[in-house]
Amino acid sequence: CDDDKLAAGAYKAARRLGLRIPDDISVTGLDDLALATALDPELTTVHLDAELFGERGMHALLAVLEGREPHGGDIPVQLVVRGSTAPPRAPRD
Repeated sequence: CDDDKLAAGAYKAARRLGLRIPDDISVTGLDDLALATALDPELTTVHLDAELFGERGMHALLAVLEGREPHGGDIPVQLVVRGSTAPPRAPRD
């Protein structure tokens, strides 16, 4: 999902459809909010340094406004594996 809050909504929708997380469907989020550990099972998510992300975005915007080429670069992220993901099940015959 786009973020942990949307993933929480996906949990609700999956349960309404009778799907079990992660047995029937895996769910992941982005942001590593406190909400991720409040869900059951706890949400697998991607931790992103929001402050660094915003800082890089602001530098890129200022560069464009000043007529310069924005500096590209990677922003490190960390996958935080919790209980909402599992390998896919074997296909049925």
